[in-house]
Amino acid sequence: MTSPITETRPDTPLPPSHPGCRWRALLGRPSIKVALVSLYVIENTGARLLAAVLRNAGVQVHEFYFKDWITNRISPPEDSEVELLLNELVAVQPDIVGLSVRASAFHEIATSLTVRIRERLGVPVLWGGMHASSCPEDAARIADLVCVGEAEETLKTLIEKLGEGEDVSGIDGLWVHTPDGLKRNGAARLVADLDALPFPDYHSLDKVFVDRGRVIRNSDPCTGEPIYMVMGSRGCPFPSCTFCSNSIVDEMYPGQKYHRVRSVGHVLGEIRYAREHFTRLKRVRFDDEEFPVSSDWLDEFCRRWPQEIGLPFEIHMDPRVVTAERLAKLKAVGLDMVFMGIQHTEKINRDLYRRNVSDQQVLDAAQAIHASGVRAGYQVILDDPVSTSDDKRALFDLILQLPRPYEMVLFSLTVYPGSALERELRKRGLIGDGDVEGKQKKVFRQFRVDLSYPRATEDRFWTALNVLVSKSFVPKSLLRQIAGSRQLRLHPGPVTVLAYIANMAKLGWMGLGLLFRGEMSVAVVRRWLSFKSAVTY
Repeated sequence: MTSPITETRPDTPLPPSHPGCRWRALLGRPSIKVALVSLYVIENTGARLLAAVLRNAGVQVHEFYFKDWITNRISPPEDSEVELLLNELVAVQPDIVGLSVRASAFHEIATSLTVRIRERLGVPVLWGGMHASSCPEDAARIADLVCVGEAEETLKTLIEKLGEGEDVSGIDGLWVHTPDGLKRNGAARLVADLDALPFPDYHSLDKVFVDRGRVIRNSDPCTGEPIYMVMGSRGCPFPSCTFCSNSIVDEMYPGQKYHRVRSVGHVLGEIRYAREHFTRLKRVRFDDEEFPVSSDWLDEFCRRWPQEIGLPFEIHMDPRVVTAERLAKLKAVGLDMVFMGIQHTEKINRDLYRRNVSDQQVLDAAQAIHASGVRAGYQVILDDPVSTSDDKRALFDLILQLPRPYEMVLFSLTVYPGSALERELRKRGLIGDGDVEGKQKKVFRQFRVDLSYPRATEDRFWTALNVLVSKSFVPKSLLRQIAGSRQLRLHPGPVTVLAYIANMAKLGWMGLGLLFRGEMSVAVVRRWLSFKSAVTY
């Protein structure tokens, strides 16, 4: 559905399928109404933050959350659902619509929606999000405006300049269709002081949630959830991992420090604000790539958290920063779960992922987490195209050494367009265009590993074993016997069945834990529970 980038005169009528300089109709308009549409992610803090920035600047903003995600079961919207969204947009009559396209797999859905929005409303459509930043050329073939990089200042400046009747084609971080063609500007300037930004907006009533034939207006779709997600930082202190979108963004800002940390006071202020609006709040999830661990920041956090917040919380930590001392400090004030990325063995990590972590560092960190009494969740990436049979066995052997109990988060490797991983695998001749996310859309059905996904015989065997290894009720001695069985390796059906049964048992136990802690919700069940495509833990 893509079309070539056009060079149109301002008075040339444009078909809805073509991008153009529709923004020129807004020049000099004193009041510009903005609609922000989030696709398949109702927790979109970026959209809420942009809404807050614009509202603080006096701009009228309406937020639309179009469809919730369901792990490994994402499908394009029904036409009736699109009609519901369009009807809500027509009722608001925005002057410009911004689409948050978080991943390249959503490119086709965003394309179709953009055309339909322009058919109905005739207004300019701006794309932002990770796809727009990593693939701006593709985005510009559809969108009238493309936001590249951090959008807060870019979007605010765009609306201000339009209202003042000024040309917007030179704004940092914005690709703009003009009468003379597409103007490609550099990435948006980094926000130097994250504390200068407002909190994501959860209280405004100009919000609409559209999903499964329902329209819910005048409330935020997240505020009934028991968990609040917050980020104390942006970026990652270890941005070299080739599989991660942080490596893409980090390359957009050469010589600059993309990883930045908010002050403790600003983070706690956001959580206090969230407590006013999340009526069932039981837990805080720090969704940073890496939880801030600098001594001064950590000491202040541990001093203030119990008095000002006092809720249990969970974090992400890299094996390179896990220490018994840090864990003890955090546990004393409410930490009850740590997620740690293992990804693969040190051989694959260093050769393919540029991740400089040894197997011994992983095991030492896991032992420290276990000794601290904090619950552990380990992240592993399967389905890479370079691992040999020996590599797959080595990964299993590594995981087998982790002290139980823990949760195992198994990801299926996703190759993001523009990533260093894409370049490396193309250089080795291991992938083609159809293997890169966006055309492949693998994340719709296998972002998290499930056992029903079609795999080669050997991969079915090792995947089932990696699912079993995190189940404390399955003896490790039995797993070693299975791993050494040539017969089961050639015919892994029984191992897969055993893994499925064990996984469902663990899911049931985890569900009871959520109920006991008051953290179960309808959204959790709908997103994660599927007997046909059960996400593995």
